[in-house]
Amino acid sequence: MLDEIKKRCYILTNIYDSEITSLISAGIIDCVESGVDKGVFEKKNDGTYDDQSLNCITAYVKANRGNDRSDTDAYTKMYESIRDKMTQESTYNGGTTSE
Repeated sequence: MLDEIKKRCYILTNIYDSEITSLISAGIIDCVESGVDKGVFEKKNDGTYDDQSLNCITAYVKANRGNDRSDTDAYTKMYESIRDKMTQESTYNGGTTSE
């Protein structure tokens, strides 16, 4: 997932890999604790990741990467919106629906 997130964040160097890897893990943990099934963050049989899962974790990384950023609030809201939507969809929450 690291390489996919780096592409989406336009990061071309490996210097931030440790920070980004840590943020990816933190984002997944937050999603799982919120009710998203951990399996949706794993590679699919075709070697790709689910787009919604990538969108969610990309927003998390962009919201929390670095400091002194003016777009942190926008990416935090985006992340929370995607995460909350995923918790409501049976595709992402282990098969339960919430109404």
